[in-house]
Amino acid sequence: MKIHYANIMNCKRIIVFYTIVMCFHILLGADLYSQITGAIKLPKPGAMKPGEYDTVGVLKAETLAKETLGIVETAINPDTYIVGPNDIMTVFIAPIGIKDESNHIEAIVSPDGRIVIPAIGAVQIGGLTLSKAEEIVREKVSSLLKTPSVSLVLRKMRTFKVIIRGSVKKPGIISATPSDRVSEIIDRSGGLLYSASTRSINIMRYGKDEKPQSLLDVDLQKFYAMGDKSSNPFLEGGDIIYVPTLSRTEVFQVNGEIGSEGEYEYKKGDKLSTAISTAQGFLRTARIDSIEIARFDQNGFSTSTFFVDCSAWPSFTSLLHQTEYPNDILLEPGDRIYVREKIKWRKMYTVSITGEVQKPGKYAINPDSNTIQDLIARAGGLTEDAYNENSLLMRQKDDNLIYDIEYWRLLSLPAASLTDREKAFLREKKREKRGLIAVDFNTLMRDDRKIFLSLEDQDSVYIAPKKEFVNVFGKVQKPGRIKFNSSYTYEDYIRSAGGFSARADEDETLILTQRGEQLLAEADDYKLLPGDQIMVPEIPENKVNFKDILSVVLTITAQIVTVAAFIFTLSRNTP
Repeated sequence: MKIHYANIMNCKRIIVFYTIVMCFHILLGADLYSQITGAIKLPKPGAMKPGEYDTVGVLKAETLAKETLGIVETAINPDTYIVGPNDIMTVFIAPIGIKDESNHIEAIVSPDGRIVIPAIGAVQIGGLTLSKAEEIVREKVSSLLKTPSVSLVLRKMRTFKVIIRGSVKKPGIISATPSDRVSEIIDRSGGLLYSASTRSINIMRYGKDEKPQSLLDVDLQKFYAMGDKSSNPFLEGGDIIYVPTLSRTEVFQVNGEIGSEGEYEYKKGDKLSTAISTAQGFLRTARIDSIEIARFDQNGFSTSTFFVDCSAWPSFTSLLHQTEYPNDILLEPGDRIYVREKIKWRKMYTVSITGEVQKPGKYAINPDSNTIQDLIARAGGLTEDAYNENSLLMRQKDDNLIYDIEYWRLLSLPAASLTDREKAFLREKKREKRGLIAVDFNTLMRDDRKIFLSLEDQDSVYIAPKKEFVNVFGKVQKPGRIKFNSSYTYEDYIRSAGGFSARADEDETLILTQRGEQLLAEADDYKLLPGDQIMVPEIPENKVNFKDILSVVLTITAQIVTVAAFIFTLSRNTP
């Protein structure tokens, strides 16, 4: 039975062990697996490297493109819409007599561009605008029937084929409607490749004789940046869209105080206004009287810089509708445009005040003009419990350790290699209250003598509360708070706390001020204030003084003398 019980216990231990291992595997392995497979970290659209293929992005684009197939942006303009094969039309013929009924005839435009109207015959309308087709149908019907009115309505647009080739992910034949623009066809083809041009796209449009009729330019960068619909035209059946590869030298850069910094494709004829509009215009912080442009020289190796004054330009929204601006220079490939920031323009300066004021919180200030007195007045003044002696002004910007090279140098060295002076420097630097500004709030708040100290951004003022006691703790008989007495020294407070207790390190007694300072009570001539603390540490184990040694020696000597006297007494009594 003992062996059987032991085996059962071992099995239980093994089961518990494997359960714990599997839990760690589930908790840690899931994250590790996602990092290895990359199932969660998909590449961001537009940031893919050459050769990469975002299948999820392609599927989303295709789904969205299918959902928007045939959806029109606005009402069809009958003066511009060209009727073509497979358009579904409705012909309305008004009744001739009172008892007659009106006719609604649905007709599909045949591949050769005709519609058939019963009792009228075939009417050729393919290739005509919708308004011209309605005019021809009206003339044809009215010539045979005495009807007061005839209308031709486009009920459903046709679907036709276009060809897309070049730097797209899925070149080939794509279904489209007359309401589809070039960008939508590109989406249906999986989107542009990393190396694709967005400004040199063109559409080859053919006539009835299958010969090239026109070549249309497409500028998707202009369409997306400025909403220029003419740069993203509608398509017609048989159009061939060609997306060329982007030339990495045919670019310009825009940096600084504009809406969207970055590198953009250059196209011949681009002006400075084109670049600014493409980059989403000037920010309100932009200094537009001295826009810097760095341009390559003819040799293509060195650059020269010059400045352009655009202070007479209108707002960004106006840039979309006007074409002439003062100093609107032509750009060249490789230009780098820098829009500088206005110094301290509408910079929000904020300070905070906490503690014993009527309305603590954050306040907006004007730099170099608002003072601590102004801030306290705006905060409703001090409360009755305010204690100026321990109030503080902290300046967040004045972090001395950021610029203290010596501090960071010593901090990187092993402690054993530091000298005593360097150790003392590090110790005091770590105790330093960073950003503390030495301010005498009592002097500052006197009505007869005001010192005007200007506030800065992110300053923090703390008005300390009154504390009518001094805290004594550590190795004393009765630690606790003792009522403040202006004539007391630290020794008086220790006596009030019952005096030092056993193993008190009297020489290392410290005074901790409310400002965060640590002072050696015996050596420093410091006058205690309400709220200060007195700490009496314990003698460390490795610190042995003469008094402790003498006490141990006397104890051992007394024990030896006692033992010797006992032995001597026994020897005298032995016969």
